[in-house]
Amino acid sequence: MRLTFRKKALLLILPILGIVSAVYTYDAIKTEKEIVRSEIIKRAEAITALATRTGELPILSGSTELLNGAVSTLRANAEVASVAFFDSSMNLLIHDGAPISGKAPVPPPGSSASMVDDGQLFVFYAPIFTVRSAADIDILHEGNQPRQVREKIGAVRLGFSKTAMNEAVGKVVAHGLILAAVFTLGSSVAVFFLITLATRPLTALFLAVKRLEKGEFPEVENISSSDEIGELSVAFNRMSRAIKERESALTASGKRMRELFERVEHAIFRLDEKGAIIEANSKFRDLFGDVGMFNSILSGEAEALDSFRRASAGGVVHQEEKAVGRNEPELTILLSLYPAFDPRGEISGYDGYIIDITEKKRLEERLLRSQKLEAVGTLAGGMAHDFNNVLAAILGYSEMMLDEIKMGDAFYRPITTIHNAAKRGADLAMKILAITRKEKMEVRSVDLNDIVRNSIELLRRSIPKNIEIITAADEDLPRIMADPSQMQQVILNLAINARDAMADGGRLTIGVEMAEQENRSAGGPAPAGHLKLYVADTGVGMSKATQNRVFDPFFTTKEAGKGTGLGLYIVHSIVSNHGGHINLYSEQGEGTLVNVYLPVVKGVAETAPLEGEALKGSETILVIDDESAVGEMSKDMLTRLGYRVLLAGGGIEGLGMFRRMKDAISLVILDMIMPEMSGKEAFQLLKSIKPEVKVVLCSGYSQDGYAGIENLMNEGADGFIQKPFGSYDIALALRKALSKKDNPG
Repeated sequence: MRLTFRKKALLLILPILGIVSAVYTYDAIKTEKEIVRSEIIKRAEAITALATRTGELPILSGSTELLNGAVSTLRANAEVASVAFFDSSMNLLIHDGAPISGKAPVPPPGSSASMVDDGQLFVFYAPIFTVRSAADIDILHEGNQPRQVREKIGAVRLGFSKTAMNEAVGKVVAHGLILAAVFTLGSSVAVFFLITLATRPLTALFLAVKRLEKGEFPEVENISSSDEIGELSVAFNRMSRAIKERESALTASGKRMRELFERVEHAIFRLDEKGAIIEANSKFRDLFGDVGMFNSILSGEAEALDSFRRASAGGVVHQEEKAVGRNEPELTILLSLYPAFDPRGEISGYDGYIIDITEKKRLEERLLRSQKLEAVGTLAGGMAHDFNNVLAAILGYSEMMLDEIKMGDAFYRPITTIHNAAKRGADLAMKILAITRKEKMEVRSVDLNDIVRNSIELLRRSIPKNIEIITAADEDLPRIMADPSQMQQVILNLAINARDAMADGGRLTIGVEMAEQENRSAGGPAPAGHLKLYVADTGVGMSKATQNRVFDPFFTTKEAGKGTGLGLYIVHSIVSNHGGHINLYSEQGEGTLVNVYLPVVKGVAETAPLEGEALKGSETILVIDDESAVGEMSKDMLTRLGYRVLLAGGGIEGLGMFRRMKDAISLVILDMIMPEMSGKEAFQLLKSIKPEVKVVLCSGYSQDGYAGIENLMNEGADGFIQKPFGSYDIALALRKALSKKDNPG
């Protein structure tokens, strides 16, 4: 049985109380017995003294009757159990009551009585004296004065009963025992009450400790005592508050750590010593699902074993690995693995985290491909520039020769062939430059059909022969406001995607028509007044999932190294920048249709081209070009138009000529790419010599394909001619630039 502190204290104190009560009762009873005995002895001594006086006369007279009378008188006292008289020789004269046992004690000299306790009675022996005169016995006192003399004449023996004493003692004992019982019981109750009162704070403290054990944080209330228990209760309250505060802090900290553990973008995990996953955050589950063993997420068993081997050797593992994802067959990850040790220094598990760098790797690969493409584009642009310089002389001189001969002339057909070939070469170079130049919109009113036709000419050189190209362009369509090169890029990108979808051949259809009120555009129904450019193929088609992401940047279904994932993203961006919409319809195995909706231009009047005499002039023109063939061709072409032409083979030579003849020179045609001094430096020096000088820039690059051209146009250049150019192109550029003198600013 479980004993409480109160019961233990009571069981400990009760024997002490019993012992104290027993000792006290024993002492009290003993004292009372002695008092009763002393009182009885005193009464017996008084009765004995009375008996000595009562028996004096009967003994002197020798009268039996008187002795009987004395005995009767003494026996009348209830305490007297026996009476006996003796003569002076201690011979029994008379006896009444309890028998006499033993010899009568001899009282000491001078004493009046002696007492013997024979167990049942208090027996008193007392001598009986009579008083005689000294004269009677012939004894003189000193000084011859007579005196009285006491003479022993007998003795009396009285037996006093102990019954009264025993009754009195019994009453004393009973009273003492009752008092002891009452004292013990009362003391026990009082002690129990005091213990209960004293241990009430301790009980409250015990209950509070039990609640604390269950996870509560109680406080002991109504602390009234200032003793150790009270101090202990106060200390417990402080401890409970401190534990509560620390528990709250730990709970809050644990919650923050758990939230951080779950929210962090890295996949965090914990393994046991065998590599089983015992804890992982949500990012880990998102990447790999609910897997049991860590080595199951890595692509190779050897890589997992190597990671554990290195971590088990006490090292920290940081390495790039291939992993199997929940939604992707292959992930590129950065794995960090740390060994955890038990108190004995043995490995008890592993902690680690994983960073998914799959997209980063893809971006790096795409960036590398983009850089390669940019390098190829730069190379292609440079080659196109040089190609344009070569074609400039061929195209210019063939044009002038055709102007001089008639159809049917023996050289008309060869020269025409040369001229047309040069034009095709120039168009090809222009298309290459349009594709490789930077995305800067040069919006103007254009005929979308012309852009489609030019794009198809370029596509025929890159589309396999097993793919049939069909055009379906309506005539007399309204014009649109667009950048021709960007529109061409839209057509080329859509056509190349269609080509890649028809690896085994098929049919590619490119057409332009007025848009109907159809619910197919990305922005809702195509409004009236829009042209629809459509590109259709009979390729493999796309799944719904692919269609949902097809316009995302860097999304591609092609193998690594065969696509950047930017083609349709660029198409979408260009169309959006032109205020248009795009949609896509595809079925797997049936092909894909892409519709591009572009707003038409209303009320834009085309400027009537200059012809005949309006293209001619008589001003002095300085041509600065390091390509001698281009310079000579420009001089001959301008001379035919009536201009006076000065020719310089470089920037330094041209500046010298301009300083000498600046007042006579009306306009300078300045090549941009020259050795020793660039076109930009020459332009700035020309402006420093004569700020109002008119300068028309010339280059094999397009205007927005070479940064220096656009900058100089913003700084005050009066026009731009792209090589190769014909008579009409250069004549028109000169007339526009020279006409500005009548309209300054």
